[in-house]
Amino acid sequence: MRILQKIADFYIDASIHVALAIASLVYVTQLDIYFDYSSAIFFGTIVAYNFLKYIELIAVKKVISVKIKAIIIFTILSFLAFLFFFFGMERKIQLQLFLTGILVLVYPFLRKQGWLKLFIVSFVITITTALIPFSFDEVIGSDWPIVVLQRFFFVTSLMVPFEIYDSQFDKESLHTFPQRFGIRKVKLFGILLVIPFLVLEFLKVNSSLAVIPVGIITVLAIHFTSLKRNEYYTSFWVESIPIVWLILLLVFNKMF
Repeated sequence: MRILQKIADFYIDASIHVALAIASLVYVTQLDIYFDYSSAIFFGTIVAYNFLKYIELIAVKKVISVKIKAIIIFTILSFLAFLFFFFGMERKIQLQLFLTGILVLVYPFLRKQGWLKLFIVSFVITITTALIPFSFDEVIGSDWPIVVLQRFFFVTSLMVPFEIYDSQFDKESLHTFPQRFGIRKVKLFGILLVIPFLVLEFLKVNSSLAVIPVGIITVLAIHFTSLKRNEYYTSFWVESIPIVWLILLLVFNKMF
């Protein structure tokens, strides 16, 4: 049991689960997207999240445990895998990913504006999972503005449980959303975002009923969020919702 626990912790702490969730959102946008792109997003997410999570711990606090060393090695290998898939893509896609990567690098500085934190993360994930995939010539479609806007609403609502959980550790000077408006109002904000997320789906040419259970699950995840929940609630269960969306999309596509 102890070994399984360590494997599960590494799976989450090394950002594998969140990378799988974000890669799932790429496939939600386009099921037959290029494997090179989805793979680059998967490995790039691992690199980006681990950089943001551990750079201060390693560079400033000089905390390098056995677990951190393993994560560093895994991150380096993921970076090499990212480069392999990155250089296999079109130049215009490489440029867009490069520019998005700059946003990730400046995030630690922008994060000091606490109220911006929620939207910066949502913006970056929306670009990589919804906007850039439409840059592939084979994927261009009239639905792209709706998909991009819908994805931003979805990701922002999904970020609410993370904002609430992090609020107990964030400095008061950051003035994050939960610190400014309180947990109850931030929950309501997240739940209200699910409404346009659902409505926009049925404005698309190729809509799917899969968004209905996804919307319900998201609302429940926000509703049951509290400071008493452990880290696994957000870092595993809430982050699983995009994976659930992809699975439901595949199931609904076969059924209907």
